[in-house]
Amino acid sequence: MAELSEISRFDAETNFRLDRLWSEFEDPSVEQEFQLQHRAATHTALVRTLVFSALFYVAFTITDIAALGHSRTTVVLFLARCCLALTCLIGLRAVTLLQVSIASLRAAASAVEVVGFTAFMMITWLRPTGMVAHCMSMCILLVVVYNFIPNKLLWAGLISVVATIAFIVISAALKTLDSSTFLTSTMLLAFTNVLGYVTARRHNRLARDEFCQHAMLRNLSVRDYLTGCFNRRYLTDVLFDAELQRTRRYKLKLAVILCDIDHFKQINDTYGHPAGDAVLRTFTAMLLAHTRHQVDSVIRYGGEEFLLLLPQTDLTGATVLAERMRQSFELTTTRAWDGREVRSTASFGVVSVNYADESGHVTEESVVGAADAQLYRAKNAGRNRVCASGAPAASSAPSRDAGQEGVVAVTRP
Repeated sequence: MAELSEISRFDAETNFRLDRLWSEFEDPSVEQEFQLQHRAATHTALVRTLVFSALFYVAFTITDIAALGHSRTTVVLFLARCCLALTCLIGLRAVTLLQVSIASLRAAASAVEVVGFTAFMMITWLRPTGMVAHCMSMCILLVVVYNFIPNKLLWAGLISVVATIAFIVISAALKTLDSSTFLTSTMLLAFTNVLGYVTARRHNRLARDEFCQHAMLRNLSVRDYLTGCFNRRYLTDVLFDAELQRTRRYKLKLAVILCDIDHFKQINDTYGHPAGDAVLRTFTAMLLAHTRHQVDSVIRYGGEEFLLLLPQTDLTGATVLAERMRQSFELTTTRAWDGREVRSTASFGVVSVNYADESGHVTEESVVGAADAQLYRAKNAGRNRVCASGAPAASSAPSRDAGQEGVVAVTRP
């Protein structure tokens, strides 16, 4: 069912537009799906960054000793560095305990960024003689925060800008740099923030463009190009089996409608194949308009034949729906490429499986076979009608020559 949910979410109506400021999907559900698909890679990148940051900060204690010797200030800076290492360890533990949720990953990343910059501000304040080196280190930290710690760009940008302002204020307060050097360092920090934002935004766009391409390829692999419906391969490989399993597990109902456009070959011969394609698209639009979005499934079963999967629908409800669709299509006109109006009708075969009352084990073949038998009963009875039957036999699929036994409803204009 996971694959079924994933495919159904990315249909022709999916909004893949990116906002201009952060290069994230405008649709929150699509952005959430993107984050979920990249969760494992994000977790791996975050773990590596946390481990590296902890080792990096603690190892650079040697620079404090070199600059300040063995003093109380050195101990204070060592404790500040250990605070970051501890934050990294807590973050590693949190993302494990919270089962790597997107919120836990971003919280851990943000916590490390805030504590890391805070510790760096303490180092800058207590070691004022190395302000030029601190400026270079600050630039490196900004690049790391923007591009190597996986976090929401908005949060990373806010943390970086606040840290940059704090560093400039500290630098101005200490007055260890001459005015020219101070101006140069300030401009360098501003440029690093802009560069970090631009590169992070570009990375966001590239990653989401790749995600869009994969989503569209998945969509093309499971949908019919002409009508936009699911194709028969997806029905057989994933969809039908998943719906049957869910219906069986939760003791639900499942209805299947098999429908066919009447005299479709005659439409092609009379009006041309482009007109036939237009009729197919009209028929598909009608089916989709009468079914529940992201609940029911419309499949192009072959040629002018379509199959509808209707979860949690009984035989009466499916029969009423089929009759409503039959009447709607009968009243619908399709305009051909040359301006001529094309009218047609359709026939429907309906079956339903109710696992709340039955214990038998039906298969895709038996259900489709039963619907196919009802469809051909409608065809043989004069077309433009609905025929319905109860649950299919569990052992074998009924033939197209099945008799009248089990018929629930036959309707005609």
